[in-house]
Amino acid sequence: MRIFKCFRNIRGYLDVIMVSTLMGFFAYLLVGTSLQKAVDRYFNGINAQGEAASAVAQSIKGDIEGLLAWVPACIVVLVTIIAIAVFCFARLRFRVRKSQNTLKNAIDAANIIIIILDRDGAVLELNKHAQELFDDVGARKQGNFLELLSQKDARKLIRRMDNHDTSGMNPHFELRLKTDTGYRHLYCSVQPVVSEDGDEHYELLAVDITDRAQKEIELKESHEELTAVYRKLAASEDALKAQLEKINKLAYTDQLTGLPNKISLMERFTGELEKNHECMALVIIDLDDFKLVNETYGHLTGDRVLVEVAKRLKQITSENMFLARLGADEFAILVWDFESKGFLPRLAHEIENRVDGYIYLEEANISISSSIGITFFPQDAQNFDELYKNAEMAMYKAKDKKCRYLFYRKELNDAVVERLNLINCLKGALERDEFYINYQPQFDTRSGRIIGLEALLRWENRHLGNVPPSRFISVAEETRLIIPIGEYVLRSALSFLGKLRRMGHNELIMCINISIIQLMQKDFTDMVLDILKENRIPCEFLELEITESVMMESASVVLENINNLRRAGVRIALDDFGTGYSSLNYLMDLPINTLKIDKSFIDNIGHVKGNQLLVSTIMSIGRRLGLSTVAEGVEHPEQLDYLKRRKCERVQGFLLSKPLSQAEIVMLLGGAGPCMLQRTGTGES
Repeated sequence: MRIFKCFRNIRGYLDVIMVSTLMGFFAYLLVGTSLQKAVDRYFNGINAQGEAASAVAQSIKGDIEGLLAWVPACIVVLVTIIAIAVFCFARLRFRVRKSQNTLKNAIDAANIIIIILDRDGAVLELNKHAQELFDDVGARKQGNFLELLSQKDARKLIRRMDNHDTSGMNPHFELRLKTDTGYRHLYCSVQPVVSEDGDEHYELLAVDITDRAQKEIELKESHEELTAVYRKLAASEDALKAQLEKINKLAYTDQLTGLPNKISLMERFTGELEKNHECMALVIIDLDDFKLVNETYGHLTGDRVLVEVAKRLKQITSENMFLARLGADEFAILVWDFESKGFLPRLAHEIENRVDGYIYLEEANISISSSIGITFFPQDAQNFDELYKNAEMAMYKAKDKKCRYLFYRKELNDAVVERLNLINCLKGALERDEFYINYQPQFDTRSGRIIGLEALLRWENRHLGNVPPSRFISVAEETRLIIPIGEYVLRSALSFLGKLRRMGHNELIMCINISIIQLMQKDFTDMVLDILKENRIPCEFLELEITESVMMESASVVLENINNLRRAGVRIALDDFGTGYSSLNYLMDLPINTLKIDKSFIDNIGHVKGNQLLVSTIMSIGRRLGLSTVAEGVEHPEQLDYLKRRKCERVQGFLLSKPLSQAEIVMLLGGAGPCMLQRTGTGES
């Protein structure tokens, strides 16, 4: 194809040369012939005038003919020069076209955007890449290019258009076109151009560098992130040390009391173990019924109590002791290098003296007591976990036995297993219908008749047999199972009282023991009154027995329930009076109807003279305060005689009647039972 194209070009040039030669030849013939004829006519006239002139004319003719011979040669040369010039011009034009095509292809390949603008930024012309760009950003071809730019970039372009001399600055600059999703970045240069009409315009050449710009932005952001990370990593050694100390404090210190925690205790044990001390021991101190403090007064008050206990324990620690808080209401003291085992009982007594008693706070005076478990190393354990477990075991056994402290013995393992079995069996006792209630009659010492019944809860389990209340009531309170169990007792006892009232026994009082856990329930009063209403029992025939410690340490919810029940007409009895924190001043303010004298005082009537006087004093105080008095645990006739002489209003005990089932109570009330007191007593009423 290229050969044929060259051949066509050469043939075209030859055609031009041939045509030029022919035209020169014909011009020569025409000019030469005409000139020769004119000369011939001229010389023919001269010849006629003379021979001399004829010779001169012939000479001139020869010169002219020679001159005419040069004319075609000149014409041929001139035509040749013209032909060569045409050829060169055509060749130059071809090269220009080729360069233009090459430049156009290069521009297309390089995706160069070309936009012709006027001084105001209006778009006059643009290439296909510019048109594609305008289509992408949603701009009109005839629009103003400056409108597609931010104000900052528009001012930049105007400055570049005004400054034709770019020798002092970078001729290239960057512009950003606004789009719906962001910006298109262009790398530009602008030069003034003059149109055919002589008007000055501006040619903007640009390359789309959006991808590169976005990569640069991402790289910059990554660099900033890396810089931020580096700055964090480049924190000073002091700051890192402070952070490590803070972390260490959080890991090894109790945040409430500031004492070391269990992890610290374990590490300290390991450290002291390496020193090969002759003797080591672990003492665990647990606050009794601390859950009640939290539930009664709130966790903030409970926290203040724990802080105060920590302060008191710090006062008794020495250089051979390590005090820690294990969590909740439990503290521990690791002791080493003590002189003898007798040191530990003295330490337990000192803990009791320091910790037990009242903690006086602004919102309340909190009475606390503690239970302590003690175990030795290596006699009782081979590692820390075993030592800790054994100390806790001794502490729980001390709590069960109501003693202040207890040393670990291997036999305690059986007690712990027994306690776990008791808890597991107690959880399903209600569903398995293992509870039942017996009723112990209360007799009026004046009339001798039965005027009340005390409901006594009993539990018979197929694995454990008959479990006495002294074993399971405290566990029920600890696990809060006392709430549903207590409701069962209330419903069963009052249902039975309703049955007796329908049989005509309308003056009987039903006495039911209530736990502080029950009294802490906000709906307790409503529940009691609803059960009374269901069984159509007037409120004054229900007497709720509450222990003295409950009354003395009651919270607002407990006192509110007691006062609401009292206002509704329910009788309130203070059980086990004289065994707790009795205060005559406080007794005058208590919302109670009845004082119930503890069996321990009744047992010593006739044996210990001081106790007899105390019983007489209690009954005297009760009468002066307008309270009814009840004596429990009457087992001997002399006890009954003494109580009748001191005008105790009600008595109960095995001398008169053991606790009976419902059927036995019905038979007793329907037979000779009401007069049993007259037959049993030997003294005067």
